[in-house]
Amino acid sequence: MADERFFDRLGPLTVKEIAALTGAAISDSGDGQMQIQTVAALDALAPGALGYVENAKIIHAAGDVRLDGIAIIAPPDLRGELEQRGAVVLAHEAPRSAFSAAAAGFFRLREHDGTQAHHPDARIHEAARIGPNVVIGQGAEIGPDVVLDANAVIGPGCRIGAGSRIGANASLRCTDTGENCNILAGAVIGEAGFGVAVSTAGVIDVPHLGSVELGDEVTVGANSTIDRGVFGATRLGRGCKLDNLCHVAHNVQAGENVLMPAFAGVSGSTRIGHNVMFGGRVGVADHLVIGDNAKLAANAAVMGDVPEGEMYSGAPAQPIRRHMREIAEIRRLVKSKDKSRKG
Repeated sequence: MADERFFDRLGPLTVKEIAALTGAAISDSGDGQMQIQTVAALDALAPGALGYVENAKIIHAAGDVRLDGIAIIAPPDLRGELEQRGAVVLAHEAPRSAFSAAAAGFFRLREHDGTQAHHPDARIHEAARIGPNVVIGQGAEIGPDVVLDANAVIGPGCRIGAGSRIGANASLRCTDTGENCNILAGAVIGEAGFGVAVSTAGVIDVPHLGSVELGDEVTVGANSTIDRGVFGATRLGRGCKLDNLCHVAHNVQAGENVLMPAFAGVSGSTRIGHNVMFGGRVGVADHLVIGDNAKLAANAAVMGDVPEGEMYSGAPAQPIRRHMREIAEIRRLVKSKDKSRKG
């Protein structure tokens, strides 16, 4: 369910209306008049929700779960198995693309209402300090001793905890910010991440209906970006420190005291443990797990999970001792080859 502080509800829609919106075909046994209230990920579906699956592997991973009262967009060859579980099936060759089109019919990102820079429905503590040209949306909550520098934009429903500072030209949407955070100039938090769905009809953006949650004492460097989740929240735990020009993608979950120097980039849905230290210009692939107290050396290209307490380096990243041995061996071979040429 999208957080209605940040999104306007547009539904419900009937299964028949969803089929018309997406071009999907309702299964023969499906109830076209069934009301669908919301969209959700497969592991969070409940009666009255719409989800999607792209292959049988995803269904089998869910176990023997029942799908009564749930509509599922799926490839035609999965129709029988899903119907046996009680789902109303909307058959489509590109389920993710069809689901993305349908999701846009249920929720819409809330925009600033009216022409007043500080919306009258915003709750701004009398001890907050507001710079010139700051925009604060409806339902936003600005705590005591918060500083909002010039031209900062605080979107509808955002909360900023006591003592936090939002730098000049920073932009926050769909974001809960803890206490004593420091968001530097030009940071962009809570925009949609890079998610696309491809079909024969073209490429469309996947709606991002989640949010961003920042723990207390988090620093986000100048011109850094943190994307909101597709469904749930992208989270940075207490004490995380991001340098300038870092990027955290949608659905990332970071523990406490994670340190990211400049140009670090973390791809979507990766989980980062507590006290993890990045070097500069580290890149992390999606859906990985970085264990507690791990260290990633500068320029590492992390393509697989990193165990707790390990230090990885290289491209692709591997345990640093192994990487150093490989470099030493390459140097030895090069030197040997040079000597043979001179001889």
